[in-house]
Amino acid sequence: MSDLFGRVSRAFWAACLGVIVLFVFFAAIGGFSPGDVAWLTGLVVVLGIAFAIHAFRLRRQLAAGEPGLSKAQQEMRERRGF
Repeated sequence: MSDLFGRVSRAFWAACLGVIVLFVFFAAIGGFSPGDVAWLTGLVVVLGIAFAIHAFRLRRQLAAGEPGLSKAQQEMRERRGF
């Protein structure tokens, strides 16, 4: 069950980052004005804050050397061939 939760969690955070990047990209090329779609701008700001908090917490956990995270990190490295 926790493996399923981990996969869903990683997919959610990847989707959040994708939404943020797409918003910034289309705003940068002039696809829309962020002021014209205030509701979307607010949503992306909330997603950005949530993603920043998630990344900060994950970085702290990895730096602290928590056993569960270091094992998961080692497994990811082994799959990639490092």
